Amino acid sequence: MKIFEIMKERNLVNAIGIPLWLFLIYQGDIYYSIFMLICIELALSEFYTLTEKKGIQPLRLLGMSASVFIADYYYVQPEITGHQILGGTILIIIFTFVWELFSGKLNPINNIAVTLAGILFIPILLGTAIDIRQFDTAMGTNLTFAIVLSVWACDSAAFIFGTLLGKSKILPKISPKKSWIGSISGFSFSIISFYTLFSLDALGDIITLNDAIVLGVITGFFGQIGDFSESMLKRDVGVKDSGTILAGHGGVLDRFDSLIFAMPLSYLYIHFLM
Repeated sequence: MKIFEIMKERNLVNAIGIPLWLFLIYQGDIYYSIFMLICIELALSEFYTLTEKKGIQPLRLLGMSASVFIADYYYVQPEITGHQILGGTILIIIFTFVWELFSGKLNPINNIAVTLAGILFIPILLGTAIDIRQFDTAMGTNLTFAIVLSVWACDSAAFIFGTLLGKSKILPKISPKKSWIGSISGFSFSIISFYTLFSLDALGDIITLNDAIVLGVITGFFGQIGDFSESMLKRDVGVKDSGTILAGHGGVLDRFDSLIFAMPLSYLYIHFLM
Protein backbone atom coordinates (compact mmCIF):
# COMPACT_ATOMS: atom_id res chain seq x y z
CA MET A 1 0.00 0.00 0.00
CA LYS A 2 2.86 2.36 0.79
CA ILE A 3 4.27 2.18 -2.75
CA PHE A 4 0.84 3.03 -4.24
CA GLU A 5 0.56 6.05 -1.95
CA ILE A 6 4.00 7.25 -3.04
CA MET A 7 3.16 6.80 -6.74
CA LYS A 8 -0.12 8.67 -6.23
CA GLU A 9 1.76 11.55 -4.61
CA ARG A 10 4.40 11.59 -7.37
CA ASN A 11 1.77 11.61 -10.11
CA LEU A 12 -0.09 14.47 -8.42
CA VAL A 13 3.09 16.53 -8.17
CA ASN A 14 3.90 15.78 -11.83
CA ALA A 15 0.37 16.66 -12.97
CA ILE A 16 0.58 20.06 -11.29
CA GLY A 17 4.28 20.84 -11.31
CA ILE A 18 5.28 20.04 -14.90
CA PRO A 19 2.54 22.09 -16.64
CA LEU A 20 3.15 24.97 -14.20
CA TRP A 21 6.90 24.90 -14.87
CA LEU A 22 6.38 24.85 -18.65
CA PHE A 23 3.82 27.65 -18.41
CA LEU A 24 6.23 29.83 -16.43
CA ILE A 25 9.02 29.13 -18.92
CA TYR A 26 6.62 30.26 -21.66
CA GLN A 27 5.69 33.41 -19.72
CA GLY A 28 9.30 34.26 -18.87
CA ASP A 29 10.20 37.72 -17.58
CA ILE A 30 9.38 38.48 -13.93
CA TYR A 31 7.05 35.48 -13.56
CA TYR A 32 9.71 32.90 -14.34
CA SER A 33 12.32 34.85 -12.39
CA ILE A 34 10.20 34.89 -9.23
CA PHE A 35 9.53 31.17 -9.65
CA MET A 36 13.25 30.47 -9.93
CA LEU A 37 14.01 32.70 -6.93
CA ILE A 38 11.53 30.70 -4.84
CA CYS A 39 13.16 27.45 -6.00
CA ILE A 40 16.61 28.85 -5.21
CA GLU A 41 15.57 29.88 -1.70
CA LEU A 42 14.00 26.48 -1.01
CA ALA A 43 16.98 24.58 -2.42
CA LEU A 44 19.42 26.71 -0.40
CA SER A 45 17.37 26.12 2.75
CA GLU A 46 17.53 22.36 2.10
CA PHE A 47 21.29 22.55 1.56
CA TYR A 48 21.74 24.34 4.87
CA THR A 49 19.48 21.78 6.57
CA LEU A 50 21.71 18.98 5.27
CA THR A 51 24.77 20.65 6.78
CA GLU A 52 23.01 21.14 10.12
CA LYS A 53 22.91 17.34 10.44
CA LYS A 54 26.70 17.55 10.84
CA GLY A 55 26.45 20.08 13.65
CA ILE A 56 27.06 23.14 11.45
CA GLN A 57 25.03 26.32 11.94
CA PRO A 58 25.06 28.27 8.66
CA LEU A 59 23.93 31.88 8.54
CA ARG A 60 20.62 31.19 6.81
CA LEU A 61 19.31 34.75 6.70
CA LEU A 62 22.52 35.98 5.09
CA GLY A 63 22.42 33.25 2.44
CA MET A 64 18.75 33.88 1.69
CA SER A 65 19.31 37.64 1.42
CA ALA A 66 22.28 37.21 -0.89
CA SER A 67 20.12 34.98 -3.11
CA VAL A 68 17.69 37.84 -3.74
CA PHE A 69 20.45 40.18 -4.91
CA ILE A 70 22.03 37.49 -7.08
CA ALA A 71 18.69 36.62 -8.70
CA ASP A 72 18.05 40.32 -9.33
CA TYR A 73 21.44 40.61 -11.04
CA TYR A 74 20.63 37.73 -13.39
CA TYR A 75 17.19 39.21 -14.11
CA VAL A 76 18.27 42.80 -14.77
CA GLN A 77 21.58 41.82 -16.43
CA PRO A 78 23.25 45.17 -15.68
CA GLU A 79 26.43 46.21 -17.41
CA ILE A 80 28.91 46.04 -14.54
CA THR A 81 32.67 45.76 -14.44
CA GLY A 82 34.83 43.02 -13.00
CA HIS A 83 35.81 45.43 -10.23
CA GLN A 84 32.14 45.84 -9.24
CA ILE A 85 31.60 42.08 -9.14
CA LEU A 86 34.76 41.64 -7.06
CA GLY A 87 33.63 44.47 -4.78
CA GLY A 88 30.28 42.80 -4.15
CA THR A 89 32.01 39.49 -3.42
CA ILE A 90 34.36 41.17 -0.95
CA LEU A 91 31.44 42.75 0.89
CA ILE A 92 29.59 39.42 1.18
CA ILE A 93 32.70 37.69 2.57
CA ILE A 94 33.47 40.42 5.11
CA PHE A 95 29.82 40.72 6.15
CA THR A 96 29.69 36.93 6.70
CA PHE A 97 32.69 37.09 9.05
CA VAL A 98 31.28 40.08 10.94
CA TRP A 99 27.89 38.39 11.31
CA GLU A 100 29.49 35.20 12.62
CA LEU A 101 31.75 37.19 14.94
CA PHE A 102 28.77 38.53 16.87
CA SER A 103 26.53 35.46 16.58
CA GLY A 104 28.15 33.57 19.45
CA LYS A 105 27.75 30.23 17.67
CA LEU A 106 30.10 27.25 17.95
CA ASN A 107 32.31 26.10 15.03
CA PRO A 108 32.64 29.50 13.33
CA ILE A 109 35.00 28.20 10.63
CA ASN A 110 32.51 25.57 9.50
CA ASN A 111 29.59 27.99 9.78
CA ILE A 112 31.30 30.59 7.59
CA ALA A 113 32.53 28.03 5.05
CA VAL A 114 29.12 26.40 4.63
CA THR A 115 27.30 29.75 4.44
CA LEU A 116 29.54 30.90 1.59
CA ALA A 117 29.52 27.46 -0.07
CA GLY A 118 25.73 27.53 -0.11
CA ILE A 119 25.72 30.93 -1.83
CA LEU A 120 28.20 29.71 -4.41
CA PHE A 121 26.47 26.39 -4.97
CA ILE A 122 22.79 27.36 -5.23
CA PRO A 123 21.99 31.00 -6.16
CA ILE A 124 25.13 31.71 -8.21
CA LEU A 125 24.92 28.46 -10.19
CA LEU A 126 21.16 27.88 -10.44
CA GLY A 127 20.47 31.61 -10.80
CA THR A 128 21.91 31.42 -14.32
CA ALA A 129 18.57 29.86 -15.32
CA ILE A 130 17.07 33.35 -14.96
CA ASP A 131 19.72 34.85 -17.20
CA ILE A 132 19.22 32.20 -19.89
CA ARG A 133 15.46 32.84 -19.96
CA GLN A 134 16.14 36.56 -20.34
CA PHE A 135 18.54 35.70 -23.17
CA ASP A 136 15.72 33.72 -24.82
CA THR A 137 13.50 36.81 -24.78
CA ALA A 138 16.20 39.08 -26.18
CA MET A 139 17.51 36.72 -28.86
CA GLY A 140 14.41 34.77 -29.85
CA THR A 141 15.75 31.42 -28.67
CA ASN A 142 14.13 28.61 -26.66
CA LEU A 143 17.18 27.43 -24.75
CA THR A 144 15.50 27.33 -21.33
CA PHE A 145 12.86 24.94 -22.60
CA ALA A 146 15.49 22.92 -24.50
CA ILE A 147 17.75 22.51 -21.45
CA VAL A 148 14.86 21.47 -19.20
CA LEU A 149 13.56 19.03 -21.83
CA SER A 150 17.07 17.64 -22.31
CA VAL A 151 17.43 17.03 -18.56
CA TRP A 152 14.05 15.28 -18.46
CA ALA A 153 15.03 13.14 -21.47
CA CYS A 154 18.32 12.26 -19.78
CA ASP A 155 16.67 11.32 -16.48
CA SER A 156 13.96 9.27 -18.16
CA ALA A 157 16.30 7.39 -20.48
CA ALA A 158 18.78 6.73 -17.68
CA PHE A 159 16.03 5.33 -15.48
CA ILE A 160 14.40 3.15 -18.16
CA PHE A 161 17.54 1.68 -19.73
CA GLY A 162 19.33 1.51 -16.41
CA THR A 163 16.46 -0.45 -14.88
CA LEU A 164 16.15 -2.83 -17.83
CA LEU A 165 19.80 -3.37 -18.76
CA GLY A 166 22.03 -1.74 -16.15
CA LYS A 167 24.31 -4.08 -14.24
CA SER A 168 27.68 -2.37 -13.95
CA LYS A 169 27.43 0.56 -11.52
CA ILE A 170 29.30 3.86 -11.90
CA LEU A 171 29.66 5.13 -8.34
CA PRO A 172 27.94 2.54 -6.15
CA LYS A 173 29.12 4.14 -2.89
CA ILE A 174 27.45 7.42 -3.83
CA SER A 175 24.48 6.37 -5.97
CA PRO A 176 23.97 2.59 -5.86
CA LYS A 177 21.29 2.45 -8.56
CA LYS A 178 23.11 4.45 -11.26
CA SER A 179 24.59 2.24 -14.00
CA TRP A 180 26.87 2.83 -16.97
CA ILE A 181 24.14 1.76 -19.40
CA GLY A 182 21.69 4.18 -17.84
CA SER A 183 24.19 7.02 -17.82
CA ILE A 184 25.23 6.52 -21.45
CA SER A 185 21.58 6.27 -22.49
CA GLY A 186 20.73 9.48 -20.68
CA PHE A 187 23.70 11.25 -22.23
CA SER A 188 22.65 10.10 -25.71
CA PHE A 189 19.04 11.19 -25.29
CA SER A 190 20.13 14.64 -24.11
CA ILE A 191 21.95 15.15 -27.40
CA ILE A 192 19.06 13.63 -29.36
CA SER A 193 16.59 16.02 -27.73
CA PHE A 194 18.68 19.06 -28.68
CA TYR A 195 19.22 17.73 -32.20
CA THR A 196 15.47 17.11 -32.60
CA LEU A 197 14.59 20.62 -31.45
CA PHE A 198 17.20 22.06 -33.83
CA SER A 199 15.82 19.99 -36.72
CA LEU A 200 12.35 21.35 -35.97
CA ASP A 201 13.69 24.94 -36.03
CA ALA A 202 12.59 25.30 -32.41
CA LEU A 203 15.82 26.73 -30.98
CA GLY A 204 15.96 30.06 -32.81
CA ASP A 205 17.91 31.38 -35.75
CA ILE A 206 21.20 32.06 -33.94
CA ILE A 207 21.64 28.47 -32.71
CA THR A 208 23.73 26.37 -35.09
CA LEU A 209 23.87 22.57 -35.22
CA ASN A 210 27.25 22.66 -33.49
CA ASP A 211 25.77 24.81 -30.71
CA ALA A 212 22.89 22.37 -30.27
CA ILE A 213 25.25 19.39 -30.03
CA VAL A 214 27.55 21.15 -27.55
CA LEU A 215 24.61 22.17 -25.36
CA GLY A 216 23.29 18.61 -25.50
CA VAL A 217 26.68 17.33 -24.36
CA ILE A 218 26.80 19.87 -21.53
CA THR A 219 23.32 18.94 -20.34
CA GLY A 220 23.75 15.21 -20.74
CA PHE A 221 27.15 14.95 -19.09
CA PHE A 222 27.29 17.71 -16.50
CA GLY A 223 23.62 17.36 -15.62
CA GLN A 224 24.43 13.85 -14.42
CA ILE A 225 27.52 15.14 -12.59
CA GLY A 226 25.21 17.54 -10.74
CA ASP A 227 22.97 14.61 -9.82
CA PHE A 228 25.93 12.61 -8.50
CA SER A 229 27.25 15.63 -6.61
CA GLU A 230 23.99 16.13 -4.76
CA SER A 231 23.87 12.39 -4.01
CA MET A 232 27.36 12.73 -2.55
CA LEU A 233 26.14 15.42 -0.15
CA LYS A 234 23.13 13.37 0.92
CA ARG A 235 25.28 10.27 1.38
CA ASP A 236 27.66 12.27 3.57
CA VAL A 237 24.89 13.16 6.03
CA GLY A 238 23.02 9.85 5.69
CA VAL A 239 19.71 10.92 4.12
CA LYS A 240 17.82 9.72 1.04
CA ASP A 241 16.22 13.03 0.04
CA SER A 242 17.18 16.66 0.53
CA GLY A 243 13.67 17.48 1.72
CA THR A 244 10.02 16.47 1.72
CA ILE A 245 8.29 19.47 0.17
CA LEU A 246 7.59 17.63 -3.10
CA ALA A 247 5.54 14.60 -2.08
CA GLY A 248 7.09 11.43 -3.50
CA HIS A 249 9.90 13.38 -5.17
CA GLY A 250 11.93 14.54 -2.17
CA GLY A 251 13.05 18.14 -2.00
CA VAL A 252 13.56 21.00 -4.43
CA LEU A 253 17.30 20.36 -4.43
CA ASP A 254 16.58 16.79 -5.56
CA ARG A 255 14.58 18.06 -8.54
CA PHE A 256 17.04 20.77 -9.59
CA ASP A 257 20.35 18.99 -8.97
CA SER A 258 20.99 18.35 -12.69
CA LEU A 259 20.19 21.95 -13.63
CA ILE A 260 22.57 23.28 -10.97
CA PHE A 261 25.48 22.22 -13.20
CA ALA A 262 23.81 22.18 -16.63
CA MET A 263 22.48 25.75 -16.49
CA PRO A 264 25.68 27.61 -15.47
CA LEU A 265 27.85 25.72 -17.97
CA SER A 266 25.28 26.44 -20.69
CA TYR A 267 25.36 30.07 -19.53
CA LEU A 268 29.14 30.19 -19.94
CA TYR A 269 28.95 28.63 -23.40
CA ILE A 270 26.16 30.97 -24.55
CA HIS A 271 27.87 34.16 -23.38
CA PHE A 272 31.54 33.38 -24.01
CA LEU A 273 31.82 30.72 -26.71
CA MET A 274 28.72 30.83 -28.90
